Amino acid sequence: MVKRAVKILILPLFLLFLFFLSCFLYIRHILNLTTIYPNIYIDGIYVGGLRREEAIALLDGNLDRTYQSEYLTLTISERRYKLYFEDIDYVPDYEKAVAVAFETGRRGNVAERLKEIWKTRKKALFITPPMYYNAEKVLKILDGIHKETYTEPQNAKINIFNGKVDLLPHKTGFSININESLKRIDNSLTNRVWEDVELCFEETLPSITTEMVENITYKLGEFETVFNPGNEARAHNIITACSKINQKLLLPGEEFSLDKALGDRTEKNGYRIAKVIVNNEYVDGLGGGICQVASTMYNSVLLSGLEVLERRNHSIPPSYIEMGRDATISHGYIDFRFRNNTDYAILIEAKTAGNRVIITIWGREPEVKTTARIRTQIVEVIEPEGIEEETDSSLKAGETRIVREAKPGYKVEVYRDFLDTSGTVVKTEKISVDTYLPQKKKVKKGIKR
Repeated sequence: MVKRAVKILILPLFLLFLFFLSCFLYIRHILNLTTIYPNIYIDGIYVGGLRREEAIALLDGNLDRTYQSEYLTLTISERRYKLYFEDIDYVPDYEKAVAVAFETGRRGNVAERLKEIWKTRKKALFITPPMYYNAEKVLKILDGIHKETYTEPQNAKINIFNGKVDLLPHKTGFSININESLKRIDNSLTNRVWEDVELCFEETLPSITTEMVENITYKLGEFETVFNPGNEARAHNIITACSKINQKLLLPGEEFSLDKALGDRTEKNGYRIAKVIVNNEYVDGLGGGICQVASTMYNSVLLSGLEVLERRNHSIPPSYIEMGRDATISHGYIDFRFRNNTDYAILIEAKTAGNRVIITIWGREPEVKTTARIRTQIVEVIEPEGIEEETDSSLKAGETRIVREAKPGYKVEVYRDFLDTSGTVVKTEKISVDTYLPQKKKVKKGIKR
């Protein structure tokens, strides 16, 4: 009885062993397959049971390439451009799709792998391959569109001559935003959304817009001085200096340097030799006469109510302007500078008319109008002391010749009054205290025997 019972028990245990052994061998076989698991499709084509290279070859062989004659339409503003697929190597990336298919059922531990394989057997897996395109070729095409459509922003231009305003409006700059446009194209190509792609662009305003200059119609201040046109070299320098500063536009807060605007005092830069003041004497020098332009501008700036940053008077009073109202300039050494301390742009008009230098500052008509007035007051007269003597071999001993009579020096105070429309002074500023050196009497004594 016992032997029979043992035999009866061994048989089912052996069958159970065979069952588990079969399951184990089957599972090992499934897990060790080197092909894509069943029930997987790429672009609608069945790739189950195929090796990687077999799947790629099958997909490539079944690819309908007629779509490559199609294109993506790129729009910008009112223009349209065609981005042909064949020009950018636009094809499905089957290698990536096959990699996804092959990895299905091969991720995680044994239980997770078997679960994913079983899930795929019950419900087919359809893979849409990502699309590949040559990004460098797309960038090159987009860069060509950018160059064709790019517009440089252009400043508004304003010129004023004899009170007539000539205004050329600004032009807005236009440029494609390459990075953002590439993102939009990539999104369309990658997701196979072959609808029109609107390129991203930017509009750039110039540094000087029409709105910044269109109200420059009001004469803030004007001043003129008289020169001798017969002194051709000096007159030439005055005209040249005016041409270099005429129609100069200054934005709010911007500083103006006359020395920089006039440039090097050289013949190459348009200047000639004329009289200049050096060490209290008139001597020949390149650019003689431009100090008269500096003095004329200085007074125009004062009458306009602008802020003077740097100004120096001559060592001796010039003949063309009242003491205390002159401004000297020396290249790289002495400058005349001022700031546009208004809230709007201003324009310098500098010209000559006959024997007159005229400089006008134009700006926006103020809401509250005032008029500036310049006053000077001599507060001290400085008498020269002694006589300056020089020997002259052309004169006989005992003979003398007067080269220059003695001239006193002066200390001058300068004030700026602001008057309202009724003529009442509403504000007074002390502008400067200027000193002009006295000049000794200068004589030459003979030494000839």
